[in-house]
Amino acid sequence: MTRAVPVARVQRLQNIQARASRLASAAGAHNGAIAAVAAEPDNEGKTSAELWLYGVVGGYWWGFNDKSVGDQLRGLNVDHITVRLNSPGGDVIQGIAIGNLLRNHKASVTVVVDGIAASAASIIAIAGDEVVMSPGSQFMIHDPWFMTMGNAKELRHDADFLDKQGANMASVYALRTGETAEAMRDAMTAEPDGTWYSAEEAVEAKLADSVGTVVAVSAAPEPPDVDLDDEDDDITARAAWDLEVLISPTARAAWSYKPPAASAPGSVTTPEGEPAMAFTPEQLTQMRKDLGLQADADEATIVAALSEAANSAEITPPTTPQIPEGMSLVDSAVLTQLQQGAEAGRSAAATLAEQERDNAFKDALSAGKITADTAKTLRAKVEENPDTWVSTQALLDALTPGLVPTAEVGHEGEPQALGAGIELDDAEIDTFAASLGLNKEALRG
Repeated sequence: MTRAVPVARVQRLQNIQARASRLASAAGAHNGAIAAVAAEPDNEGKTSAELWLYGVVGGYWWGFNDKSVGDQLRGLNVDHITVRLNSPGGDVIQGIAIGNLLRNHKASVTVVVDGIAASAASIIAIAGDEVVMSPGSQFMIHDPWFMTMGNAKELRHDADFLDKQGANMASVYALRTGETAEAMRDAMTAEPDGTWYSAEEAVEAKLADSVGTVVAVSAAPEPPDVDLDDEDDDITARAAWDLEVLISPTARAAWSYKPPAASAPGSVTTPEGEPAMAFTPEQLTQMRKDLGLQADADEATIVAALSEAANSAEITPPTTPQIPEGMSLVDSAVLTQLQQGAEAGRSAAATLAEQERDNAFKDALSAGKITADTAKTLRAKVEENPDTWVSTQALLDALTPGLVPTAEVGHEGEPQALGAGIELDDAEIDTFAASLGLNKEALRG
């Protein structure tokens, strides 16, 4: 409803409302509205159910909202529903929605005000086909209000908005009582905080039909036992704040269930001296066991023991990591050196292999085993596929030396041509040439 609000405040309220909705899902929506269907039809064959609406209207903290009530009503295929109401009010829009859910249900509805129907809860109360005020119960109507902030223009806009909401509520009351909306608005704006009705006065004002007792057929809901986590301490404060904002002081005074209040910063107790957040019995039992305390040790003793244990706790030095068997830790600098050495070794090995091949071809040429062209062809094959070197080397070793001239043709005292002084027939030359992938003309140079 407020517009000119700092972004940080808006985000904080959104976060609180999101966590409040989660808490409501676990607690309020389940425990605040409970329906129990009668096991057997009555003598006339009609079925009935009982719906408990206890708590704040809106669904946060311990209460109910339009969704939780709608979920319950959706499953009630009965002829009659008794709604037992005890609420100080809350969100008026939610109250109108819940009232219309009751009006639009096919079953006849009797609303029994067990304690109080104030503010938004009064809108729900008058939605029944019949409204019964229990002895001593109360009914309260007042003009809606909220906390706001902003400039003059914004505050005027908020005032206009509240006037419209008040007129809307007055028209709903007028629909029930037969009075004019203006007359009901006068009752809502009466000093100091609207109009309070006793059970009998509510009947006289036609907001209720009778004063009497309606026997309950099921158990009243219990407040939820929900553990708040570390981030949910402000949900409790939010619930208390909502009661402060949405309900008039007189209505709060009449509300029998006192909500928890947020403690001061750094405090573990409320202003009344009560714990701001109590441990569950199971948590206390476990802490006594862990700390070696007596079974009846109180919370103060537990807190003192926890403080002592925290102050005396020794810092455990980090343990040496366990190295799997067969593995060793290596310094990064040493690892770099090893990697560089390995690379240098691989380079040296490649160089040595190249030199070994060069020497083998030189030896084969100088021994007259192959021609220069043959050496060039074999070297190209080896460079293309180094894996062939072993077989090539074996071939060079097996060749007969002196088959190829090792000096220029025509010089005195040196072989004149292939075969000089060597007796090889054509078949032998062909076989040898084929082993090299050549023909005999190539061997002859």
